[in-house]
Amino acid sequence: MSSKNTILVTFWGTRGSIPTPGSNTEKYGGNTSCISVSQGETMVILDAGTGLRNLGLELVRQSARGSHKINLHLLLSHTHWDHIQGLPFFAPAYRAGTHLTVYGSRKKGNFLESILRGQMDLNYFPIELNELAADISIREIGEHQSLTLGRMKVTWEEQVAHPGGSLRYCMVVGRKRIVYASDVELDCIFPPRGDKTRHNRTLIDQYRTMIHGADLLIADGQYTEADYPNKVGFGHSSIELVARLAYEEKVKQVAIFHHEPQYSDTTLDRIWADLSPRYSLASPSMNLFWAREGMTVAI
Repeated sequence: MSSKNTILVTFWGTRGSIPTPGSNTEKYGGNTSCISVSQGETMVILDAGTGLRNLGLELVRQSARGSHKINLHLLLSHTHWDHIQGLPFFAPAYRAGTHLTVYGSRKKGNFLESILRGQMDLNYFPIELNELAADISIREIGEHQSLTLGRMKVTWEEQVAHPGGSLRYCMVVGRKRIVYASDVELDCIFPPRGDKTRHNRTLIDQYRTMIHGADLLIADGQYTEADYPNKVGFGHSSIELVARLAYEEKVKQVAIFHHEPQYSDTTLDRIWADLSPRYSLASPSMNLFWAREGMTVAI
């Protein structure tokens, strides 16, 4: 790429809740949440769903052609299964030349490390976390902090509108900004469904401020507005609300992510065909698209 600030965003898993292999999900993919964000020599991984396996295989192929050392930063939004189940199958974790730092919410104390160790307990998996050859560090992060990873600055905020909570992340390189906001139920915060409480007003202001003017927003849009009333409290947002808020906050591109397991490729195509022209033909326009496994977006 010509610009030293160019950020490459690749989707390795876009499905929500549970993997959905099969012919009905081939276009958008069946693996769960995993995205790589690369800038220069820095790679940040967003969540470790089952899509992490294919990312790991690609990283091993690349390292065989050059340096055998792999340095990675994994940012976890939270530790529900669909966001961590790829970690035991992540090939670089079995290589001595890999350094992997895992970041997640501090609010659970040491619970982050115990969860990651727990899913690799011998009752569930034949290899324990401490047996992996890679140098793996697990860091708990708190509010009002930031990370500098290469030329990328990373900040985050808690999202309480999800069972157990989650984190949303903002990644900045120069003037380019990407926001990752998965697993949050915006519909229960924003009008007309959200109560007009001071707490909700604070959450609304925080969300709007973080996404405002973003070059790319990767957002949980698991349900349509029509399906959402049957999913209240599940911790996920309606596609229509995500798109409307992004447009109001002058976001340039929106990747709808964490697709509902019951939505086939045909269903997702139909929803996109109905909704996308409202924004592509607007003035100013906004690019609204569905995240697809294997897709790379250059920012």
